[in-house]
Amino acid sequence: MKENKQTLYFNMILGTIGSILIALAAVWYSRKVNDPVGNAFILFGFILVMGYISYLENKAGISKKMTWSRITLSIILFICIAFM
Repeated sequence: MKENKQTLYFNMILGTIGSILIALAAVWYSRKVNDPVGNAFILFGFILVMGYISYLENKAGISKKMTWSRITLSIILFICIAFM
């Protein structure tokens, strides 16, 4: 059972890193193109994807405390990296 939880947490970390990298690439692209409609689509799409990932984590049995800590850490990392 413990090995199963470790696998879930490892996959959760990989999903978080992947979504942060996609968001950073989207921010970099939107700065290059400077398109306000594209920026809105990127933001809305990222919010939808993060909501779906949270839904899947709840279905997998990951605690709400862990899910909220992942969301908070993702937002903090994204803001720190995006504005450096």
